[in-house]
Amino acid sequence: MHAEALSDREKSLLKRDGFVILKDVIPTSVVKRAKEVINRDPSRIVHGDEHAINNLYNESPLIAIMQEAMGPHTAPINAQVAVTMPHFADAVVRRPVTSVFHPQAHVDGGWAGLCPMSRSEIEAAGETLETWGSNGDPQSMGPAGGAPLWQDRERTVAIGSYTALVGVCLNDQTQPAKGQFSVRRGAHEAVEAFFRHQRDLGGPIGGGGPDWPRLQAMNDDKAFAGIMPPKMVASYPETKFEMDGWPWPELTPTMMAEGDAVIALHSLPHTATPNLSEDPRMNVFFRIRRRRDANPYEGDPCVGWGVSDHPDRQLDGSFLDYPSSYDPIQVSIAKMCDHWSEWDGMQGVEAAAESQA
Repeated sequence: MHAEALSDREKSLLKRDGFVILKDVIPTSVVKRAKEVINRDPSRIVHGDEHAINNLYNESPLIAIMQEAMGPHTAPINAQVAVTMPHFADAVVRRPVTSVFHPQAHVDGGWAGLCPMSRSEIEAAGETLETWGSNGDPQSMGPAGGAPLWQDRERTVAIGSYTALVGVCLNDQTQPAKGQFSVRRGAHEAVEAFFRHQRDLGGPIGGGGPDWPRLQAMNDDKAFAGIMPPKMVASYPETKFEMDGWPWPELTPTMMAEGDAVIALHSLPHTATPNLSEDPRMNVFFRIRRRRDANPYEGDPCVGWGVSDHPDRQLDGSFLDYPSSYDPIQVSIAKMCDHWSEWDGMQGVEAAAESQA
């Protein structure tokens, strides 16, 4: 069983890569109870007051590990249950892996999805793909739901944020192309630098802000939101993961066994990948934010602690009323632009040298 704190080596890898895999960290009994719940109702994506799911974090070494590495935080009361079914259950061996869609890494918190208007309709209305929705209702959760278009009424931030995404693996994912949670290794620092760039230019932060088109053109006169801006992507480090059966070398898969876990910074671009095996891929994710002592909603269930990627608003997108002494948006901007400031136990840690990989 993993210790209740990250080793120096693990902290160095987290610093360098923006993520770290923890082996054998979830007790077998806790994994078993969670799988029983999920298997009874595999269609449920978000589990609310479901102790068997939340205890993957709350009754495992993860809570102590995060307390030491990051600091005090509200324990999750919600979780994302992410079951990826096989994409080609009866055709895995017949369909070439290169024909599968190419997954794109993203940063959580911004509205993503196909725009309900075509590109020609947007342009006919006098708007552009770059700034579409900039004057939209800040209360809106986006045309297709999900994350809010804006985090505040003043439209200064278009992306929610937290501190770390913690994923728990509930079945064998040690073979490539089994739907692994995957990342752009080392790109967390480039994302932080891009947030600073947007802030320094006066914002907004996120899609629709400087150098981040709200929408990007797709085929057939369509437009899509949530794609990372080309200027940001161009600044990512060129890391590769090469293995037989893994067709996306720019993505690094988290190769985990049942009971393993991964910790990734919010700023680390990540994505699910196609499951080309014959078995479902079963993970549970917790979105964890370092406690902000002046925040009057710390621990309030309306926020959806553990699952929300926009914890400065209610989980359903409703605005929260904050006292004049606390500005949640300015605090979040400061943290997005200085992400290690939320990691008490990472101060002074040096990144692992490349030769140690």
